[in-house]
Amino acid sequence: MSMCRVVFAFVLLIRCLIISLAIPSNFADESALLAFKTHITFDPHDILAKNWSAATSFCNWFGVTCSAHHQRVTALNLANLELEGNIPPQVGNLSFLISINLSNNSFHGHLPHELAHLRRLKNINFGCNNFNGEIPSGYSMLSKLQDLLLNNNSLMLMIESNFFEGSIPEETGNLSNLQILSMGYNEFSGAITPVIFNLFSLQLINLQGNLLSGSLQVDMCSHPSKLEVLNLGSNRLQGHIPSNLYKCKELRVLSLERNKFTGNIAKEVGNLSKIMEIFLGGNNLTGEIPLEMAQLVSLERLGLEANSLHGIHNASPFPPHPIPL
Repeated sequence: MSMCRVVFAFVLLIRCLIISLAIPSNFADESALLAFKTHITFDPHDILAKNWSAATSFCNWFGVTCSAHHQRVTALNLANLELEGNIPPQVGNLSFLISINLSNNSFHGHLPHELAHLRRLKNINFGCNNFNGEIPSGYSMLSKLQDLLLNNNSLMLMIESNFFEGSIPEETGNLSNLQILSMGYNEFSGAITPVIFNLFSLQLINLQGNLLSGSLQVDMCSHPSKLEVLNLGSNRLQGHIPSNLYKCKELRVLSLERNKFTGNIAKEVGNLSKIMEIFLGGNNLTGEIPLEMAQLVSLERLGLEANSLHGIHNASPFPPHPIPL
């Protein structure tokens, strides 16, 4: 065999290898999109039903953008189509995906954990849908992520015991249907962004064990609130405890312990008719323990230790069987 034939055979072999390697990758993208299609339960405009067909290349399907060279899916934009359904785990196979926009539809179910595998992702917009459950903590590992829009869903943000640092993002205030915000035991610092307390749907806020500082806004709970649990313990918060805080009438648990709060306990604490646990120990509180605490008939646990508080002569603010401090 001549040298030219050897070279030609080698080049042909390399091309065949390249083609054989490329086909599975493209097939993975197409399979992921078809799986997505099968999870659509309502498509009022028949866009996916008519357009997403194996008769044409998936790169030509409506809402799909592919890279010019590799023909891999880089963007999926199906916003404002009135689609209903959920997102299958196969979307995690779109390994070249940079942007996904499913906003203003009626997608439901949990957010797919598999998106955390897509290291090229820069933009996620799932706003104005019906997603519920937790925001997957793995999304925090998407190092190139620039925009995460999840507003107007019913989600829980739970990213406890990680190594997140910096300030709490102002964008948290866009999660208008957020019910649980649990970011305890991280390294968040700076002031607590006031927008958190404007989220009317929040039932639980847990920011315990961070490096948060500054004071609490004075108009906390000045509007109707569903907040049942507020845990800001073990931070560096200071100033007075705002009296409006005690207007959160749905509160069951209040923990502000181990901070640097000063001043007295406002008599408005008696407004917490549903409160079961109060922890204010380890601060610099002064003054008298308000008699209004005797009105808290649901109170089961009370922590006021390591302050400079005192009681009232000839009167006890507590029920006949005192709660141990």
